Amino acid sequence: MTRGRSDERNDSVYPVLEHSDSIRLLRFSRRHGGAFHGELKAFRLNRTPPFYTASYVWGPPTTPEFMTFNSGSLPVLSSLAPFLRMIKLHDNFSDGQWWWFDSICINLEDSSERSAQVQMMGDIYRTAQRTCIWLGEEREEGKRGRDCLGAIQFLVQLANLRDALNTSAQLRKELRDEKFAGQWQAVGSLLGRPWWTRVWTLQEYILPREAKFYCGSSGISRSALKSAIYSIYLVTNGHDDDLFPRANFDAAWNRRRIRQWYTENGEMGVVAMIAYLGNHSATDTRDRVYSSLGLIGKRNRRLIGKPDYESSVEQVYAGLVERFWREYGCLDIICFTHLFNRDAKNIGCEERQGILPSWAPDWRAFVQSSPVPLMASQSSTQEMIGNCRPLATKKWTATYRATGKDLRNKAKVRFAKNLKEMWCDGVILDVVDGLGGLDGCDTRCTSSACNDGHPLVQSAQGKRLKALPEEILESLTCSLVLDRSDKYLGHAAPNHYMSDFLSLYRRAMGGEQVDLLFRVWYEQNKDLDIGGQTLSDIIMAVDTESKSPTRQKISSTGRPRIDSANTYVKAEDTFMERLHDVICKKSRRLMVTEQSYMGVAPCRAQQGDVVAILFGCSIPLVLRRVGSREAWEVVGEAYVHGYMNGQVEGSVRDGRREVRTFRLV
Repeated sequence: MTRGRSDERNDSVYPVLEHSDSIRLLRFSRRHGGAFHGELKAFRLNRTPPFYTASYVWGPPTTPEFMTFNSGSLPVLSSLAPFLRMIKLHDNFSDGQWWWFDSICINLEDSSERSAQVQMMGDIYRTAQRTCIWLGEEREEGKRGRDCLGAIQFLVQLANLRDALNTSAQLRKELRDEKFAGQWQAVGSLLGRPWWTRVWTLQEYILPREAKFYCGSSGISRSALKSAIYSIYLVTNGHDDDLFPRANFDAAWNRRRIRQWYTENGEMGVVAMIAYLGNHSATDTRDRVYSSLGLIGKRNRRLIGKPDYESSVEQVYAGLVERFWREYGCLDIICFTHLFNRDAKNIGCEERQGILPSWAPDWRAFVQSSPVPLMASQSSTQEMIGNCRPLATKKWTATYRATGKDLRNKAKVRFAKNLKEMWCDGVILDVVDGLGGLDGCDTRCTSSACNDGHPLVQSAQGKRLKALPEEILESLTCSLVLDRSDKYLGHAAPNHYMSDFLSLYRRAMGGEQVDLLFRVWYEQNKDLDIGGQTLSDIIMAVDTESKSPTRQKISSTGRPRIDSANTYVKAEDTFMERLHDVICKKSRRLMVTEQSYMGVAPCRAQQGDVVAILFGCSIPLVLRRVGSREAWEVVGEAYVHGYMNGQVEGSVRDGRREVRTFRLV
């Protein structure tokens, strides 16, 4: 539900809502000439007659049509009017049917009513007999390339073919034939409609006991669409752009994933869900938080609190961090500033006027959807942060906990009353000295701070390492995969990753075909000084000393593939696949500190930043000193090899590391 205002609303039309659980329902008809005439009536939610709800995109605030009532009139959104006309002609609907339309049944000019109704929306959609999801007319005037003629019919066919597609490679191949190009284009256009990327429509899709999609007068049930989306996944291998843009498929696939999680668990983690919807739109950006209320449990609802449209966006977003700390005694939520921050290119000039503190994620940033976007999203944190990985990968065996068991209790976190500053105790591990290059690596970086690219920044004063080349290379390969074997960050990296790295190096140096990312990344980073030696020197030393190198079987593409038709795409868990995830998808760059610690840093890290462990946070952070009074800004997450699992506890206990209070702004 995208919120808007209209100066033409007539408050006298609305029956009074006498109880906190009251809603208004609408019955309407079309009179001579096609005009809409309606009746609004208030009911307590547990005493309503059977009613339908609708899910639709509000669109621009143009209201060329009105619905008349005995006591006045209300505007009808131009995006809703075609749906109202359709249901009066469709056999699926009958006269006298009660409906709940948010844009008509809520008095949006009354902020207290709006807030109360927003809190009830989850229950409204659960109570409804059916939700009708309106994707628009099959042909939309003035929008070339958006025609969806025949899309619903083709989706119904794909749903019916699901079992056959599971077992027949020949059928999957046939459906990719040129003769089906028109149908695929129509489906791609349908999945590219704005409904799929609006924050409010997610709960409107997940919560109803029954839901049906309509494009024009053609319809398909939610369950059939789920089967159709899986069929598309089988035909397209889940990741190619040959039939229609992958981004359009991803939007539908992600909703399917979230509904599976919700059906299995009955709720979602609010932070994981907000982040997963980072590529969704909301006219009122506070709704990036409030739109999740219907999908989360009591504990997460306490994090959001009562929807308050009188508070600023900055207060809503920063307040979420404060409540997260008070609820969980954990600051992992601040890691999301790594992605959702003021430097995001898509945050407009007006939105930058009210700048958030660096420790509060700015959820207005457009971030490409990822089930596990950060180390803080690790699979072991499902209760607090959580992620949207496939249900088949729920088990985990590894966790990051840089603070160890005891330091979390010594965080001494406090917030300024105006939520502009935050204090937390912690330690500085070291200073960032050298940074690897990322230019040409096709990262997902969208930060304006990186407009000049990501060139190699040579180490200026790194401490010479006494470690053997093999030990340095092991630290490097672990860092490049975040010491995890899978993109869901649930299991430790296997020992053979260093051999995988060496095999890629040998093949590249020998002129054999290897993944382009490895070639580009190596050229960018081969001269990086690591403890007094260049990366290329270290690799050559290890390669020379290896008496019996084992050539590992490496995927030349580094991408997921389907090994059998009746299974989900499964990551290969090779070193190359992990490198794609960390370098390209997570935009991390190699990092060397002044004491020659190895790790990876955010792409927008700079030489001279510090790597710190805040006692309230499971993940080390890159911080930047600002201002004349010592203050710090959060830059993002850091992986520091050898300091991800409580190793700092001993040096704090015996006084080798100084505990300080960080003032974060």
